Amino acid sequence: MVELPFVPARVAMLPKDSRGYPVPWFVAWIDDVPDFRVIAAGKVADAFNKNLCWICGQPKGIYHSFVIGPMCAVTRTNSEPPSHLDCAKFAAKACPFLTKPRMKRNEKDLPEDHIKAAGNPISRNPGCACVWVTKTYSPFQVSNGVLFKMGDPEAAYWYAEGRTATREEVQASITSGLPLLYEDAKKEGPSAVRELERCIKRLEPYLPQ
Repeated sequence: MVELPFVPARVAMLPKDSRGYPVPWFVAWIDDVPDFRVIAAGKVADAFNKNLCWICGQPKGIYHSFVIGPMCAVTRTNSEPPSHLDCAKFAAKACPFLTKPRMKRNEKDLPEDHIKAAGNPISRNPGCACVWVTKTYSPFQVSNGVLFKMGDPEAAYWYAEGRTATREEVQASITSGLPLLYEDAKKEGPSAVRELERCIKRLEPYLPQ
């Protein structure tokens, strides 16, 4: 069985897959097998409308914790709703994709009716993950679905390989990902580039010290 970091009580109540990983609430079960790549129908709307944790499915309080990559921290947008803080930290430390920088997304044999994440998702493995804690967030419509705008952070926790990340690791991940954001911004024009640069500078105080 897989070795996991400390498992919060709410996560421990979730069903397990054949490896021993807790299966997050949002995951779709296909032929009685969880497919971690697929979000079950209606989960995004239920999580937002009922203030439920994206990972354990139980009600949240006033704090909302997003598990995101550095580029989402720059733009303050995410395609998935938030979680409890302890659930989010567990995901950042236990998820195989987030804890293994060389792992690539497996898109083989996805269901035919699989719906891709909204917006223009970046498929690369960022090597670092951030748990972005905020009191406010709001949905907004894009051409292919709904994204969430995250409010100012109350705290930002950074992880790499299942442990606390260094500033150098986070900065390296940001530097390697920024060309992708600049590419999109340049298509929109100079004002979009200036806004991106403002967002990059705005993130700096929340990087690891």
